[in-house]
Amino acid sequence: METVLYLFLGLVLGIALVLGYLKLNNASISRKEMLEEAEKEAEKTIQKAKEEAANIKEESEKLSKKVRKESAEQENMLLEREKAINKRSKMLDEKSSNLEKEQEFIKRVKKQLEDSRVKLKKELEKISNLTREEAKEKLMKEVEEDLVDHKAKKIRETEKEIKDIAQEKAKEILVDTMQSIETDYVSETTTSVIELEDEAVKGRIIGKDGRNIRSFEKATGVDIIVDEAPNSIGVSSFDPLRREIAKVALNKLIKDGRIHPGSIEEEVNKAKKEIAQEIKKNGMALAEEADWGGLDPGLIKLIGKMKYRSSYGQSLMDHTIEVIRIGSVIANNIGADTELVKKACLLHDVGKLLTHKIDKPHYDISGQIARKYELPENLVNAIEAHHLDVEPQSVEAMIVHIADAISGARPGARRDSYESYIKRVEGIENVAKEVGNDKIEEVYAIHAGREIRVIVKPDQVSDEEATVMSKDIADKIKETQTYPGTIQVTVIRENRAVDVAN
Repeated sequence: METVLYLFLGLVLGIALVLGYLKLNNASISRKEMLEEAEKEAEKTIQKAKEEAANIKEESEKLSKKVRKESAEQENMLLEREKAINKRSKMLDEKSSNLEKEQEFIKRVKKQLEDSRVKLKKELEKISNLTREEAKEKLMKEVEEDLVDHKAKKIRETEKEIKDIAQEKAKEILVDTMQSIETDYVSETTTSVIELEDEAVKGRIIGKDGRNIRSFEKATGVDIIVDEAPNSIGVSSFDPLRREIAKVALNKLIKDGRIHPGSIEEEVNKAKKEIAQEIKKNGMALAEEADWGGLDPGLIKLIGKMKYRSSYGQSLMDHTIEVIRIGSVIANNIGADTELVKKACLLHDVGKLLTHKIDKPHYDISGQIARKYELPENLVNAIEAHHLDVEPQSVEAMIVHIADAISGARPGARRDSYESYIKRVEGIENVAKEVGNDKIEEVYAIHAGREIRVIVKPDQVSDEEATVMSKDIADKIKETQTYPGTIQVTVIRENRAVDVAN
């Protein structure tokens, strides 16, 4: 409306200006014409102003409608939000009220439980005639027993798991060890040294451009070592029989003085025949030691090779003779079959001669050899069971086992001095006594210190505690002692009932 007023005022002012202008500049125009002209102009202006006013009014109405619509929508939204807030507030109030009720209920229940606990505690003390401290001590003791049971179970499970992976792990460790350590003992058991009176003999053994030494190594299958010491030469081979043949042949060549490919071949053949005779002689001597007449020539030849085989530095032939004699004495004293014992003692380690060819334990190979020559099954069992890897089926089999153990355990038999042997055994026994404390009755180291037997007091040690104790002793020995091979720890718990009939 204000805009229309402004337009109207402008229109009046315009008409006045037009009339003044016409009056000043065109005096000749009649007043009537001027008025008509002014009226036309005024009508045009008024018409234009009306149109503009109508447009403005229409736009104002549209804008007003839009504003009213938006205002109504905003108002509806606010109403809906207010309703939602009111609803949520009501829910929260209800939840708060429920929580307060639940808290009150929990407090009451806690109080009731506490009252019941105190009452129950008094009743239990009254019924059991135990105070709280006494009951606690008893409970702790039961818990400790349960823990010991659990520990024993865990040890058994762990040991089973270790056994499952031990074979593969052992292979890896052995390979790594063989790659990383020096095996000094190999030179002692695989090399024979020949003393030379003259250093010049080395040159004749080597020959021109090394042809003599090459011929000798080819004929014997050994390695000749000429740079170890000024007045000696080495014969090296893992096969003790080849090494012995080479040693005999080389000694004869040195004594003869004529060393060339022809004489080498001749002397090596002579040495082979000489050693073959020596093997037969050794086999017959062993058969005679066992009072085994009519022994198969194949077996005589095989056992005759024992002289050239060692075990833990102990001559296999000497060990076999010892076992035969020890087994014979034991069998005679207890009235066992001495003939069977001697035969089993003779063949118990014969498998060691073929372990480099057959990938099996020597006791198994010994049994196969006995079956090959159709020996009785009781004799085969006595041979195979000498390490108790096979179940002994007779007293004679146990005698063979005992005789073999005595021979191998003898101080000095297998490169172990008496002093170090005693010190090692005492150290192992002391470790067991230290771990077991006053729960142990006796400790025995047997099998040359390869096994330790611990006898515990049965009233102080349970079966589960015995399992744990054996593991603890083994771990302690591993940490504090130095020993070859392995040590088996056996904890024995037994109850004995003794009475006297009058």
